[in-house]
Amino acid sequence: MTNEDSILKEAMDNLREAAQHLRATQNVIHARGMTENVNYRELEMRLSTALAMTEAAYVEANGRRGL
Repeated sequence: MTNEDSILKEAMDNLREAAQHLRATQNVIHARGMTENVNYRELEMRLSTALAMTEAAYVEANGRRGL
């Protein structure tokens, strides 16, 4: 495994963990009905955006491992 491969693997591990944390936070917000509160709608939207960006970065890192 090259140094680049090990860096990409670590990045993918970190991104996978970050996505799990973001999903868990979203689940708590939804389970507690916090999305009904206008003060939490913005937070939920930002969590969704962060999750999408995290997943996109994971896919990008995974693609680079295959190059």
